[in-house]
Amino acid sequence: MSLLAVPIISVLALFLVVLSSTIFYLFLTKLNRKLSMLDMQMQSTVLLVNELQSINSKLQLEFDSMRTVNEQFVRENSQVSKQLEHRIKNLMLQASEQQQLLTQWQENQGQDKFYSRAFKLAGKGASIEEIISECELPRAEVEMLLSVYQQRARSQ
Repeated sequence: MSLLAVPIISVLALFLVVLSSTIFYLFLTKLNRKLSMLDMQMQSTVLLVNELQSINSKLQLEFDSMRTVNEQFVRENSQVSKQLEHRIKNLMLQASEQQQLLTQWQENQGQDKFYSRAFKLAGKGASIEEIISECELPRAEVEMLLSVYQQRARSQ
């Protein structure tokens, strides 16, 4: 080996050390930048997660409030429905009773017409036979009606 070979090898070794150090430094710088960017992304993500958790909490509170209001409406509607069903039932019973009363009144009205007619005929001096045939009333009722009419006529 020559004398010149040793410094060339040393220079080459030094050059390789400087070159590898420079490459390593550039690699570390690039890696540091990526790490810095990842750190910023992580901080941004943490902020976003915190904001989403806050929004979620608010929405949960609002949902719970709405659920409570809804349950209250359901209870109130149920009570109103029961009251309305009770009122409808009562009204239907009253309507049925009114219908029965109307039917009875109409039936009685028909008989009252016969008695009114018989009383008018008695006032005109009609005989028992005429009143029976006109008003289709039994003989005993016509006789009683005539006696009532005669008593009224005497008292006036």
